[in-house]
Amino acid sequence: MDPLQELKLEKHYNEEGKLESPLLPEDVKNFLVDIDGTICEDIPNEEPHRMVDVEPFPDAVKVINQWYEEGHIITFFTSRTDEHKEITETWLKKCGFKYHFLLLNKPRGGNYHWIDNHIVRATRYEGKFTREFVEVTKKVQVFE
Repeated sequence: MDPLQELKLEKHYNEEGKLESPLLPEDVKNFLVDIDGTICEDIPNEEPHRMVDVEPFPDAVKVINQWYEEGHIITFFTSRTDEHKEITETWLKKCGFKYHFLLLNKPRGGNYHWIDNHIVRATRYEGKFTREFVEVTKKVQVFE
C-alpha cells in the first residue's frame, strides 16, 4: 500500500473558489532531507565505493525515524544520480532509516533557491540532529 494513502490530504481552494493542489494537515511536515553531508559524511558521486559503508551521523537515524513514526513525510532528496540508486537504497535500509521516498539527481553545487507557491522552511544542518527547531528572523529574498 502507498504510505501516503493513510494521510488525509485536505482540499484547498483559492480566493475565487477554484480547487488547487491539496494540502497536508497543518501538523504534518514534508521533510526533504539531503544525504551526503547531512545524514552522513559528504561523499562525492565520483567515489560511490565510499557510499556502501559510511556511518550515519549520530542521532540522524533516531530523529528521522521519530519524525516518520509521528506521521511526517520523509523524503531523501540527494544529488546522487540514478546509477547510485541501488547503493543508496541498500545503505538506507542497512542503517535502519524509515522513509517514504528517495529523489535522486538534485542539482549539485549548493546555493539553492527554491521557488514554490507553498511555504518552504529551510534548516541548515550544522553538525547535529535534534528534534527541536529554533525560530529566528532572517531576511529572505522574494519577487518584487
